[in-house]
Amino acid sequence: MKKLLFIFLIFNIFSCSKYQKLLKSDNFDLKYETAIGLYNQEKFSKSLILFENLLSEFKGSNKSEDVYYYYSYCLYKSGDYVNAAYHFNNFSRTFFSSNKSEEMAFMSAKCHFLDASPSYYDQTNTLKAINMLELFISVYPNSDYISEANNLISKLNLILEEKAYNIAHSYYKTGKYNASIYSFNNFIESYPNSNFLEKVFYYQTKSFFELAKNSVEEKKELRIKEFIFAYRDFSLTYPDSEFITELKNLRDEL
Repeated sequence: MKKLLFIFLIFNIFSCSKYQKLLKSDNFDLKYETAIGLYNQEKFSKSLILFENLLSEFKGSNKSEDVYYYYSYCLYKSGDYVNAAYHFNNFSRTFFSSNKSEEMAFMSAKCHFLDASPSYYDQTNTLKAINMLELFISVYPNSDYISEANNLISKLNLILEEKAYNIAHSYYKTGKYNASIYSFNNFIESYPNSNFLEKVFYYQTKSFFELAKNSVEEKKELRIKEFIFAYRDFSLTYPDSEFITELKNLRDEL
């Protein structure tokens, strides 16, 4: 075992030494072949450095397109989606007549998707990703990537949907019942087929209850009616809901 480890270490040292010498070398064709080999071995960080070194050297040559193609994918495979998005997009603009330009335009949009934030963060990146994917669809309406692009947009819309629900729910949790009712109404209009709808109507109904329960006398009768209407709508829409018993008890309490 020790002998095998020693051989492995010697091999790694020798390999690293060869790689360092290659970086300093002017043998650009060898650099290119080695970079391709490292990429195929999924050693993207080493491959990236070599391709980056070759970008200026092969500029204007017949290998320029391939170097930039692999360089952009190295960034993507390394998880650097921000820079990958930029270079994929720049590739499709620089080599607009290339048969890879459509692929690269899609990959740029996909990188924006991968850089989108979870629902509890600011959604600027999510909106940008949707815009980029919709732009791709409009530019390449017959692309083989259309199905995947639409699927990614659907996933991004689910993030926005969850964000909208969490905002409305946060108003309920913090006792801002008028704001929660208003926000839940906006949610219903924006996402009429959402999987959150049962919870939306449940918390909206509870918001009406809280307003009725804590209302000043001159508004109490109206607030109770609003709760009763909300309760009836909920019970008709979701007769088998797990929340029915609780809402019945709230109705009886008033």
